[in-house]
Amino acid sequence: MRTLPLALSAVVALAGCSAQPAQQASVTSLAAVQVQEQATRLIEARVPRNATLASLLRAHQVSDDIVNHFVEAAKKQFDLRRIRADRPYRLQVSLDGAIREFTYQIDADKFLKVVGGDDKAADALPDYDVQVLPYEKHKALMSIRGEISREAPSLIAAVNVAGESISLALEFAKVFEGEVDFGNELQPGDSFEILFEKVVREGEFGGYGDIVAARFTTSGRSFEAFRYAIPGQKADYYDRDGRSMRRFFLKSPLKFEPRVTSGFSFRRVHPVLKTARAHRGVDYGAPKGAPVLSVASGTVTRAGWTGGGGNSVYIKHDNGYETRYLHFSKIASGLRAGMRVSQGELIGYVGSTGLSTGPHLHYELLKGGTHVNPLDEHRKLPPGQPIPAAALAAYVEHRDRQAYRFAGAPDRPLGRLARAVTASPAPVAGN
Repeated sequence: MRTLPLALSAVVALAGCSAQPAQQASVTSLAAVQVQEQATRLIEARVPRNATLASLLRAHQVSDDIVNHFVEAAKKQFDLRRIRADRPYRLQVSLDGAIREFTYQIDADKFLKVVGGDDKAADALPDYDVQVLPYEKHKALMSIRGEISREAPSLIAAVNVAGESISLALEFAKVFEGEVDFGNELQPGDSFEILFEKVVREGEFGGYGDIVAARFTTSGRSFEAFRYAIPGQKADYYDRDGRSMRRFFLKSPLKFEPRVTSGFSFRRVHPVLKTARAHRGVDYGAPKGAPVLSVASGTVTRAGWTGGGGNSVYIKHDNGYETRYLHFSKIASGLRAGMRVSQGELIGYVGSTGLSTGPHLHYELLKGGTHVNPLDEHRKLPPGQPIPAAALAAYVEHRDRQAYRFAGAPDRPLGRLARAVTASPAPVAGN
């Protein structure tokens, strides 16, 4: 123990004059704790730009010999080149410059923790216990309800009004992407309910888990989706009747932000050529660089320059369908003819290459070699494959249990912890 301040000596001396031996020990112990608390300073901050671990410590007046010793110990367990700007850290330093404890958030899942040991001698450098540890996390089952309005005209805005962030809105849109075009079909009065997992890390928000169940109502139609794992298979989303929410085509090759700027037509004045000609696809207005996804699984038949179409990707699908995506600013890295792509896989980025007046995506759909209206054809597609009959009863029980937990039931306040709600409704007495 290093030399204590005179305040401690005074307290101990006073205790010796007026207290019994047991009381003296108690007072001395209390004083030592108080001195220990006063003898350290705590820094909680975020890593500045271009900082290293060494520069970070020196900025808090830690001596070079301790900094060098500390860095050598830390790098045995963690690659210090992975120190990133704006990540939070916590440093506890004694008044004589010794590092008592240092923690640094590596990512959302783990952190670096370094604890200094007691000095073996007055001039000795301490040993450091260095560990990379996982954050303690738990998931809370939450429910929210929201509505599209003039003040919140998009799904992102409405989810934000309900108290949650854009990432939850994006995941919700993915669940219903085969049913709803969130860029063009929303209108005031549409509503949604989401039952989802919220990750809590060290008492703070740590991201979202799975959407457990979801409901979207528009124009008097209600779509429901429930996450369920058929025995021996990965979890997926199914509607109320047990049919897969996965459709053969996505509603749109973009996320739900785009708008239709020009529809399918057999006679339209071309904006560049100024002549009347067929517009055999749909134009989506979107900013340059917006990601474009394959609407269905298939094989790439063309990925490159196509003259008036600029940078384009053609994909052949099952059942005689082919999709074409034109005017990319850039085709996805590594994508080439002959490759197999999955539904929802990135294939390129919105641009204005070829005969184009501005950034947009021109999307075409061919059936049996003939161009068809993509919006009409998507609506005609049948529902996904159903849950097997042998598993349907278990699914129905699961569906009803989750549906009761939706936020919108009249007997429960919105936004409460859904896990705290009774698992099933009270039975209704017979007549």
